[in-house]
Amino acid sequence: MTKIHILLILIIPFILFGCKKKLTNFNLDDNFQTTIPSSSPVDIPFTIHTQEQETNSEAEFESHDTRKDKIQQIVLKDLVITILAPEGEDFSFLSSLEIYLSSTNHAEEKVAFANDISNDIGSEIVCNSVGQDLQKFVKDDKFKIRIRTVTDEVITQDIDINIYTNFFVDAKLIN
Repeated sequence: MTKIHILLILIIPFILFGCKKKLTNFNLDDNFQTTIPSSSPVDIPFTIHTQEQETNSEAEFESHDTRKDKIQQIVLKDLVITILAPEGEDFSFLSSLEIYLSSTNHAEEKVAFANDISNDIGSEIVCNSVGQDLQKFVKDDKFKIRIRTVTDEVITQDIDINIYTNFFVDAKLIN
């Protein structure tokens, strides 16, 4: 064998196996509750604010052998809004909605939406994700959710809702 062949045999394993970055992928799930107040205006946008929500991201990152500084990307995979009370209520009163995230350190950004909501929607809305990288919000210890809604019916009673979020996390492993 020539020296070039021997050199290639020695170098190829390092190229193929020695330079790989160890990555992990996992999901962060959370639930938040808030209330849509009765007497909300019809055909006029109004806003529903949630209280500041604590993320459990530090513990989740640790359980997946990573940390904040190793995160490559966090994307909203699912956002589902479900009516908790009153029983039998549905979202037929909504025309559209937009979901925004903000934190103490970062300005508000639209993250999900649902347009042209039909009158036979039922008690659950699966929102469309905007798809941008949201790691700055999830890395913070707390963030706020704001819902901008437009109704097409009068709401006669308060409606308690649950907001389920599922974030896809792509990160490097600590070791």
